[in-house]
Amino acid sequence: MLLALAVRAQEVVTGEVTFITAQHVYVRFEQTEGIAVADTLEVLRDGQSRPCLIVSNMSSTSCVCTVVDGCVVEKQDRVQARRQKSEKEAVKSARPERGTRSQVPPDSSRSSDERIRGRVSAASYSTIPSARENDHRLMYRVSLDADHIAGSKFSAETYLNYRKLYPADPDRRPQRTEIFNVYSAAVSYEPDSNTVISLGRKINNNISSLGAIDGLQAERTMGSFLAGAIVGFRPDIYTYDLNTDLLQYGGYVGTRTNTAALNTRTTIGLMQQTNSGMIDRRYAYMQHSSTFRGNLNLFGSGELDLYSTLNGGARLTNLFVSARYRINRMVDVFGSYDSRKRVIYYETFRNDVEVMLDDDDARQGARLRLNLKPMKSLSGGAAYSRRFQADGANRSENVQLFLNYSRDPRTFGRWSVQANRNTSSYVRSDVLSFRHSRTLIPKRLDMSLYYRAVEYVYGNRSDGSPLTARTSQRYYGADMMITLARTLTFTVLGELSTIREEHNYRVNMSLTKRFDSKKRR
Repeated sequence: MLLALAVRAQEVVTGEVTFITAQHVYVRFEQTEGIAVADTLEVLRDGQSRPCLIVSNMSSTSCVCTVVDGCVVEKQDRVQARRQKSEKEAVKSARPERGTRSQVPPDSSRSSDERIRGRVSAASYSTIPSARENDHRLMYRVSLDADHIAGSKFSAETYLNYRKLYPADPDRRPQRTEIFNVYSAAVSYEPDSNTVISLGRKINNNISSLGAIDGLQAERTMGSFLAGAIVGFRPDIYTYDLNTDLLQYGGYVGTRTNTAALNTRTTIGLMQQTNSGMIDRRYAYMQHSSTFRGNLNLFGSGELDLYSTLNGGARLTNLFVSARYRINRMVDVFGSYDSRKRVIYYETFRNDVEVMLDDDDARQGARLRLNLKPMKSLSGGAAYSRRFQADGANRSENVQLFLNYSRDPRTFGRWSVQANRNTSSYVRSDVLSFRHSRTLIPKRLDMSLYYRAVEYVYGNRSDGSPLTARTSQRYYGADMMITLARTLTFTVLGELSTIREEHNYRVNMSLTKRFDSKKRR
């Protein structure tokens, strides 16, 4: 059983991680209209879509986010947001045409007009520590979406990534230095406005946690109902290449509702995954999202494993629920809970299954966040999160306070201060950070300066002795974004970090070219 509920008055927009600090992740979109503070953004990496970022502040083209516990985010990661349409748009799209009783209008996102859009980028990442060896990387990314090529019923998408590593001593520590990944490469055909057939490597938004699928996918919409089928292969778990031994197949059904007060989508389905013809995993997938009167957003997803070679019992391997409630224009609250167990593939890891099941405690987490905006230029809030297991291991707590003041971007800019305390069983970290951003040349040059002080207090995890050892670390940094042309930007970040006698330097640079045939008209 696969359950997914997504708002009809939503559209998916993609952005890119541009900068990462110890406390924040900065994501750039073409526009952020319809995205709200406390919204959850999904990171797309290795063919997987996972909710990893919480929006804490935003401008017209970028979002300042915090990372959900357990997620790893890298610069230039693709990010997906489910943009809320305005209330006027939602009401208009929900109004049935004269003479029809349908509560769900045709999918207006499917147009026969050609549109080709994409992004090409080249980036370098260099770390130059005083006490260790230097580390350098180059990264090249290409993403392309071509809708209704030459006005036809065919569309295509692709996302490619190439990494080149420059280790300090490759002879003494040999490693793979060139990595090329194809995260998506698919062609779609729409015989009519209600049917889509795709072939290639593609992530299905209705079952996004399944990740990339190498094969054939088909989906049919029938009024307020939808149904889909999948047959293909999982990418290789080590190289991410095509692996025809990992056959998988399944299907899903769903329903959607779209009114002025309520927008929902629900999908349920079943997947079976094999390895060389033998059952590797069989599970039901569940997902739900909804919006009530534009003020309450709910999201939930889960996976229930149905196959076991040992005891035959079902295992709830993944559960995530979240809610955001906008009390008024000045106050909104957000809360989430997740419980995750290790997914077991019985044929892939046949020699380790019993050991993995012995350590089958759920990694759980809860998060609360309060956002305040007493005036247009001033915002702030507080957040609390906790990670824990049934056996008490891997426990951590995080408390965060933040304040932002923003006025004219040229004369005053934006000032931010944030305090954070994270406590685990063996270390406590206290972070105080300041950041100032402003526009130096309108539409041409934006710059930020930041300072961060970190205090670590260590204890002994094995004997439970009190926290005693202390270490201080300081960060001084600046980042700059230069708009060379309307679709061409150059970004650079420089940072100095000091800890004890060490002075470590970090320099990141990237050049990004965007293109969109629709905007050229």
